[in-house]
Amino acid sequence: MTDQTPGYQRFFAELKRRRVFRLMAVYGAVAFGVLQGADVLIPALHLPETMITAIAALALLGFPLAIVLAWVFDRTPDGLTRTQEAATGEITTIVSQPAGSRWPAGIAAVVGTALLVSAVWWVIGRADNSTPPTAGAQDGSAVAAAATPGAMAADENSIAVLPFVNMSGDPENEYFSDGLSEELINALVMVDGLKVVARTSAFAFRGQERDVREIGAELGVEHVLEGSVRKAGDRVRITAQLIQAQDGFHLWSETYDRQLDDIFAVQEEIAAAISEQLELTFTPEDRSTLARRRTDDLEAYDLYLLGRHNWATRLDEGLVNAQRYFEAAIERDSAFAPAWAGLAAVYDALPWYTDYPADEGAERGKQAARTAIALDPSLAEAHAALGIILYEFDWDWAGAAVAFDDMQEADPDYAQGLNWECSFLASIGEIGESLPLCRRAVELDPLFMHNHNILGFVLAVAGYREEALASYERAIELQPEQPELRLDYAVELLAANRFEEAVGAYEIWLGLEGLEDPSEIRIVVEGVKDPAQREAARATLRRLEDSGRIRPFHWIHLWAELGDVERAIELLETAYAERDPYMINLGVAPRFESIRHDPRVIRMIREMGLPVGLPGS
Repeated sequence: MTDQTPGYQRFFAELKRRRVFRLMAVYGAVAFGVLQGADVLIPALHLPETMITAIAALALLGFPLAIVLAWVFDRTPDGLTRTQEAATGEITTIVSQPAGSRWPAGIAAVVGTALLVSAVWWVIGRADNSTPPTAGAQDGSAVAAAATPGAMAADENSIAVLPFVNMSGDPENEYFSDGLSEELINALVMVDGLKVVARTSAFAFRGQERDVREIGAELGVEHVLEGSVRKAGDRVRITAQLIQAQDGFHLWSETYDRQLDDIFAVQEEIAAAISEQLELTFTPEDRSTLARRRTDDLEAYDLYLLGRHNWATRLDEGLVNAQRYFEAAIERDSAFAPAWAGLAAVYDALPWYTDYPADEGAERGKQAARTAIALDPSLAEAHAALGIILYEFDWDWAGAAVAFDDMQEADPDYAQGLNWECSFLASIGEIGESLPLCRRAVELDPLFMHNHNILGFVLAVAGYREEALASYERAIELQPEQPELRLDYAVELLAANRFEEAVGAYEIWLGLEGLEDPSEIRIVVEGVKDPAQREAARATLRRLEDSGRIRPFHWIHLWAELGDVERAIELLETAYAERDPYMINLGVAPRFESIRHDPRVIRMIREMGLPVGLPGS
């Protein structure tokens, strides 16, 4: 009688008879375990990441080979022998078994196969995700190509100190955990050969559930330091852990339970431990420098941390509060150099963001900076603050140059100072020296919008207009609510004859400045585009100017573009007489190109003491 069993049932019965199903189940389970173990051990032993990919590939390629061998050979007491053909009726007997006897072997084979595939997918996918963005990366989470230009690669010895989490149960204590993080940054900066990302960029990840590998790639660092702080009375518990950014592997961790007055020793211990892990040296001289910048008055230190916390907000109220806290810290300890340096930086910022008198801010800022320098000549922040005040308010180019040179000698990687020096050098026409400093500032502090904005300005001055626009766009992406960014961007778009985009940028700028009807700026831009519409455009611009919402200086370039040179020069001469800080870029700013050859503008440039060789002078 002919066997009527369907072919597919006979095939599956043959797989079961030849123990192929069992082989698939065992192979998949064993491979899964091996790959999971390798995923843990290979990073721990610092072996090449490619090893785990190779193991996964071998496991996957070996699977079909093992199936073929199981089909062809059978294991017997005499060793491996070729599998014999099924005896008469043997296949029919297997097929005739109840489902409960037939299915488990097939299900086990499916599970084993699934385990193998999932393990290989996990391992290879994980390796792909740990690779930092390539040099052409342009996504929103990576540093824009125009900023450096080219995406950053991680330096071998580099670290970002993320804001330590405040575990005290009181949000008001966040300033203390932030302060500890910032002090650790300051300590690690002293370690020779270690690149440390600036505070602004590291703190951009506050409260975000981001993979450490993404953070490392975005900041261009090999290592990340994170932790938590619990402050209760005069006790503090600090937990810190050093993580390898490429694979998320923990290199070191420690918990410190100390008295509050032992906080400085903990900072030193953490810096020393990290240096040891990275095979660098935290020298006795580094410890001595840190000691020189301390205060024995814990309340003064607390006030100083509050000042830093408020200054970092860059808001009107934050700056006013920062001034108050720094002054209170100095009142308790007049020899506390970092508090003097912080106060100097605040006095520089107050006239820009509040109605604080510029001349008073400059004088008090210089006094504070010079006091800090006298107390600690190695304090880069103090030299940088003095340099920016001499540059912006006194127009003392020679004095600013000396101050920035002293800053570089104290700390050539002080990102904020490099940003200020970059701007200074561009203003006096030293573009070749300026650009590298701008790029270095971006590299050290890639998520600080001012770094990208100043880089955009310098690129525009240098004639790289498309790159400048990309840098401005990155700055706006980082802080879209900052009015000055929109204005700089609008000016550059207007220069590029991208009128519709310029209208949009101007409207956003005016809206952020609180103008009632920002859309009126379209009439002005249409007048720049079409001379026939300039009469209406001038009338609209006069109405916008008379609103009093916008600093008159910011209208100069539009009056010039509308052909009303006299009104543009009139506003410029008023700004010059009032020593408006915005005048510092008169010699190079692209917005003044159309009037820079006017003899009255040349006179102002020369009287300001700017080099005669500047464009248009």
